[in-house]
Order: sequence, then C-alpha cells, then structure tokens
Amino acid sequence: MMIDSHVHLMPERVRQDRTPFCEADPAFGSLYRSPKARLASESDILHYLDSSGIAKAVVFGFPWEDPELVRENNDEVWDFHRRAPDRIVPFAVLSSQGGEEACREAERTVGRGFAGLGELAVYQQGWTEDRLASLEPTLALAGTAGVPVMIHINEPVGHHYPGKVPVDFSALIAMIERNPEVDFILAHFGGGVFVYGLMPEIHRIFARTYLDTAASPFLYAADVYEIACRIMGVEKILFGSDFPLLGIARYLKEFEKGRISEPLRESILGGNMQRLLERNRAVPL
Repeated sequence: MMIDSHVHLMPERVRQDRTPFCEADPAFGSLYRSPKARLASESDILHYLDSSGIAKAVVFGFPWEDPELVRENNDEVWDFHRRAPDRIVPFAVLSSQGGEEACREAERTVGRGFAGLGELAVYQQGWTEDRLASLEPTLALAGTAGVPVMIHINEPVGHHYPGKVPVDFSALIAMIERNPEVDFILAHFGGGVFVYGLMPEIHRIFARTYLDTAASPFLYAADVYEIACRIMGVEKILFGSDFPLLGIARYLKEFEKGRISEPLRESILGGNMQRLLERNRAVPL
C-alpha cells in the first residue's frame, strides 16, 4: 500500500483568489504569488491518488500568520478527511507566529482526532534557537497524545529558492533531544541534517526521527535515498511528494536512477508511514 506523506490543501477561498492572501501573508506570497504555483483542490488530490495508485495521503494546509485562517484551513482538512476517511489522513498546521494561540490550536485539533501536527514552518527569521524552543508546549502535547510532528527543514547551503530560510541545526538537534517521546518527521530530507547521524551520539538522539522525501528531485542526487537509509535506517524514510508541487512519477524515476531495490521501495512508499501512523490512537487507519 502506497502512502504519500506530504500533500497540501489550501482553504477554498484562497484557491478561488489567492491575491489578497499573498498581500496579507508575505510568506505565502513568496511561495504562491506566481500563477504557476499550483493550488490543489480536494478533487485534484483524489484524482492524483487514484491515477498514481496511492492508497492514502497525509494532508495539511499552510502555516498562516493569521490564527483564524489556520483554524479555517485545519477545519477544511478535517472535513476532507471525514468525506474520505479511508484516503485522507489529517495533519494540523499551526500559525507561524507560534505562541499560545498555536498551542491552543494544537490542543483543539489533536483533541478532535488529527493524526499529527505539521507541516510546521517559519518563513521570516527562520528556525532559530528561540523559535525552536517556543515549540516546547506543543511538543509536550504531541508527546502525550502520541502523534507525530512534521517540521519544514531546508538545507542551509546551496541555491536559493522561495521559502528557504536559515536553520540552526544545533538548536534543532537539541530540541529533538529534549523531546525523546515525540516522533519527528523532518520534511525535505531534514535539510541534510541526517548526515550527522553518522555520529553515535546524534544517531541516538535521532531514534524517533524520520525524514520525508518532499521536493528531493529539486534538491539532491538520487543517491540520497540509499545514503539516508544507511545512516538513519531503512524504516526512517517516508515518501512525500509535496503535491501539487510534484507527483509520484518524478520520485519513481529517482528510484530507478538510484537503483533502489523493490523491498526498499515498498518500505519508503508506504510501509514505513503506515507503521508510524498506527501508533496514533486518534484516527483509525
């Protein structure tokens, strides 16, 4: 069974006219101002799943600055899940502004039955030590509820692109170490932070840390799959497309280029995520 662990759904009114939201939220504008930046509807997502042979998708919105828009986005994701409970696994986004409002939204959504939190992201100052530390109340809630937390992590080097921010890897690793009861999913191969898993002490800290593959064809050579599996463990790599940015076809080509074996493909394309989601008592899977 294939599972796509990284699919975005924006609120319906944003899909109808993104212009005012690009003006009101600079981060959203930097990523989606261009009409070439696709916004997927529910029917688009279901068509993508059906045409790709994907059984389920983890779906979430955007970390809006406006907490009310975050709430609206989460509610639409939840309604989508209710209409397609066997296909859509809901994760809850939180405001990029953080603070008490974000923690309350985490409590509301996890209490409602969301299967996880994320994709958590910041697009202004980046992931600084203080900003990562501000997640602690939310992480405590996730640990108690037994739900995974997905965090947008990009690589600190290489070419620039919209949404790329500074990331303090030392602070990130310290945050993971402070929360050993939380299953972390670091999106986009964790910006390459997994390389430090070659250090025995960091490998121990990463005991419950997973990587998703979102946007990797734009970032890494196909060898990244095999290297990440060797460092983190085969069970720690989760297929995520970042749909509608990319679909599964580009990733299957990367598997061919990287000579990924069939058993390894099956683990990455669904088995690993299924086992992780089965830890969540909130949403039947």
